[in-house]
Amino acid sequence: MLEVCLKLGFPVLINEKSPLLLKDLDLIKAINEKTGACVIWSITYHASEGYLDKFEPSLFTIESRFTAMKKVADAGIMTGTAFMPILPFICDSDENLEAVVKKTAENGGTFVLAASLTMSGAQATRYIQTLAKHYPNLVERHKQLYDEGYSPKREYSGRVGRKVKELCERYGILDRMPRHIQPGITSVNKRVAEKLFNETYCMEIKCENPYKIWAYRKAAWSIDEFKDSIESLYNNLGRNGLKTIPGVGETLSLEIEKEIQGLQQGAMKVRHSPETIPN
Repeated sequence: MLEVCLKLGFPVLINEKSPLLLKDLDLIKAINEKTGACVIWSITYHASEGYLDKFEPSLFTIESRFTAMKKVADAGIMTGTAFMPILPFICDSDENLEAVVKKTAENGGTFVLAASLTMSGAQATRYIQTLAKHYPNLVERHKQLYDEGYSPKREYSGRVGRKVKELCERYGILDRMPRHIQPGITSVNKRVAEKLFNETYCMEIKCENPYKIWAYRKAAWSIDEFKDSIESLYNNLGRNGLKTIPGVGETLSLEIEKEIQGLQQGAMKVRHSPETIPN
């Protein structure tokens, strides 16, 4: 599959738990040099005693994943941690949150994506059974936290998300993954959508107004899937053109205008920088 991606010039994102990925490192590096690649390592603990035996038996150790992360980073490939799911009362201690972020930064990771555990169907049933076996005192606490819902209470998820964000800032890495955007007529669409998606996430972990959050998310979806260039739309019709995009009203059109202008100014600086002017 990787050979096909390389041949067709298709960028690759890999979510991995096994250092055996290193067997294909040269191939992934070639894809990265041609079109772009990223490797995310699934790591949910580092300071949680006994986690591996209880929840990930027979898998490779966390240390082996961090060692592999360092080799991927040294090869010039973007890499980071998928810190998910963060198990309530097991992986959410300040000690464990900091340990995972710190080890990511030390091993060349540039981001940590954090998310709380979601509960539904057979997965939820098995998880509660595992809790009852190894952490019986946590079963009732989980029921109260989830309150028969799919996700934990938003105040809890927000607190964990804010803590991870603070730790990432402290260790000089990101709490969002930079988006791979290929050149083309919709590249500005993708960049603006990325900005709105990131703002949506920030509002979520701050537990802001749910209606505002959904407004930003829906606008980001519309822009992300828009078939024509929103930059051309703006250049031809101004903010009135932006407001023809589904989900974009007066407030969001102003924000999108600023983002487009910023991207245009950045492109102008690149075109006129000394490095780009021929002798």
